[in-house]
Amino acid sequence: MSRWLIVRHAETPWNLEGKIQGHTDISLSERGFQQAEALRTRLAACQINAAYASDLKRTMETAQTVLKGRKLSPSPSPELREFAYGRWEGMTHKEVEEADPKLYSEMMKRSEDFAPPGGESLLDLMVRVGGFVSRLKEAHSKDDTLLITGHGGSLRVLLTCLLSLPPSAAWSFLLDSASLSVVDCHPDNAVLRLLNDTSHYRSEFQATLPGRPVWWRPAEPSSSQPSSAQGEREVRP
Repeated sequence: MSRWLIVRHAETPWNLEGKIQGHTDISLSERGFQQAEALRTRLAACQINAAYASDLKRTMETAQTVLKGRKLSPSPSPELREFAYGRWEGMTHKEVEEADPKLYSEMMKRSEDFAPPGGESLLDLMVRVGGFVSRLKEAHSKDDTLLITGHGGSLRVLLTCLLSLPPSAAWSFLLDSASLSVVDCHPDNAVLRLLNDTSHYRSEFQATLPGRPVWWRPAEPSSSQPSSAQGEREVRP
């Protein structure tokens, strides 16, 4: 079984402004770096064998922060880029609706083959991300733990591919900034273990249910971390 730690990039200034980012190369905000640092602390005891990230700044910065202190760097992977939104990038949804009302209405129907002017459709992204998933399954052993850092759109499609769901299922996933999702990949199927967890930086969602392994909740001070003798799964999340 391989384990995929799936992370959406942390917050950017355009996230706060509600602007469509697409392939536009935006860096993280100050709070975004704090979110990524919180995730680094959460995964500190977790062994990670390989890391891949979209080659855009916001994803590379997130992955580099999470991996800080390890002898491991994220491999830039253009296949993990966000949907390309063409001429709509840099605009808010309201601005798009006002500028292109008919096209905006078509987009909101969630048709699999709709593409913004100069952009990509869901089916385009399925091909791009699906190729990435196939490549990684062939490249890594069943015991590897992988860190995958991408965007809301590309990671929804990645989950759809891993779980063998129809393309339209991508619209049913919600992934917040610097969220952690976990999928266990077996030879014959994949199991979604965790989805869109942000408890490492949102105290109101502290995941402290009894019986959950230590990696499932925010990291505590080192003095209170359970030892391997206690039976908790520290090395692999």
